[in-house]
Amino acid sequence: MNFIITLDLGTTFAKCVIYDESGKVIVETKKEMKTYYPKPGLTEIPVEQFYSLSCANIKECLSKSKLDPKKIAVISIDSLMGGIIGVDRNFDPVTYYDNCLDTRASDIQNFITNNYGEPIIEKNGSCSVWGHKILYWKKKNEWKDIKKFVQPVAFVAARLSGLSIKDAFIDPSFLSFSALSDLEKSEWSTELLRKFKIDISKLPKIIKSTDIVGYTAKKISYNTGLPPGIPICAGCGDVVAGYVGAGVLNTGEAADISGTANILAVNLEDLVIHKDFANMKSPINNSYYLLVSHVIGGRTLKWFTDEFYTDLREIIEKDGGNIYDYLNKEAEKIRPGSHGLISINDLQGRFFPPNMNMRGLFIGHTWSHKKICFYRSILEAIAYDFYLGIFTLQKLVPNFKIGEINAIGSGANSKIWLQIKADVLQLPFKTLYRSDLSTLGTAAIGAYSVGLIKDINSFIDSVLKTKLIVNPKKGEDKKYLKYIEAYKELLYLLKDVYDKIS
Repeated sequence: MNFIITLDLGTTFAKCVIYDESGKVIVETKKEMKTYYPKPGLTEIPVEQFYSLSCANIKECLSKSKLDPKKIAVISIDSLMGGIIGVDRNFDPVTYYDNCLDTRASDIQNFITNNYGEPIIEKNGSCSVWGHKILYWKKKNEWKDIKKFVQPVAFVAARLSGLSIKDAFIDPSFLSFSALSDLEKSEWSTELLRKFKIDISKLPKIIKSTDIVGYTAKKISYNTGLPPGIPICAGCGDVVAGYVGAGVLNTGEAADISGTANILAVNLEDLVIHKDFANMKSPINNSYYLLVSHVIGGRTLKWFTDEFYTDLREIIEKDGGNIYDYLNKEAEKIRPGSHGLISINDLQGRFFPPNMNMRGLFIGHTWSHKKICFYRSILEAIAYDFYLGIFTLQKLVPNFKIGEINAIGSGANSKIWLQIKADVLQLPFKTLYRSDLSTLGTAAIGAYSVGLIKDINSFIDSVLKTKLIVNPKKGEDKKYLKYIEAYKELLYLLKDVYDKIS
């Protein structure tokens, strides 16, 4: 039996999961990813952390599993997608990782969106999420030391293998957020590079997610327990890895990722260009994942729970319970619409369309509202955002139909949240026995890269098992319609206010 090491480098955790070639999980570990918020609107992840946590996770997995490391056939990596890393000629970090919550380059983002938004979206299928940050670093002293801009996937692969800077890489799944690519051709756009005066030598080469980029180096054996010579494949972004793992591989299939971010995406054959949407290229074929909604709702839910239920959390967890399970049960007692309370969940900016000055809002509360009403309103707002995205998509592609939506991520464990979304959209939501599916998608990519499997679709189908189907209650959507309309107006109504206070 051969085994696949997968590394999932997310916003909250760095994970390692070892799979066998049949898709069975052998062992998994995770370690907290430390993110720093120096000031409101500023977000930084120390780059070395991606590698150090990966090493610690690999070593722990090997120790727990007692596997023979020589049986590891491949290492496959996925990582968060909203930021960029500048590295020097030795592949050492010159910058921090500025993820999608960081707003210090928002003035540049606004400028290029206002002046070049149309060609950026037409070429990339999305507005800029990290491309404008390259322009930010161009104005800084660090620029002279930056030889390449890379994603965490490439940084960790380089550290594990000793990859040289000339072989820095990126796969097409990351390109749409760059503002510098031609997504359909999977190449850098000469036209956009010229507009922004970016030298292509600063950018990594574009390769397939299944390409082998290097082999484990002897010098990493002590830190990881791995022998030299294990192939490392290019991997992809964590979001698209999750879609592959959830079996969203064919046109019309859809998935709801509920983690730090809440993302609703559908698989399409062709690009659908719209300022509110983002297209991401599939890492395994020429189809696209169209993101019709992207809200940092999970992070907002965690913030609210941490700030307003601290004491209750301690009591519940002391007895072995889970604060979210408790709050979800309480939220079931609140009627749809949270007694007229609406939440805007974009506490530190919105991505599509980009408005990094947007801030959070609760509106409609009275003296009769309880804390749990605010909690439920956060859940409902994400369903409202999904509704608006699908509504716009159906206007652009009138014959497009969604059958059911695969729910993945930690939010898939909340039945009340799934029921709210099912009722608002009048679509069934399906959960799987494994809700964290990014590593499964990454494992499939790795297994394919070294010939352990011949077909990714068949591999995923053989592994996935349905756990629960949450069907919509007929007519329940009508109870939400007036709140959805109000939510839509609020997204744009307070733009000038947000600009003043951000």
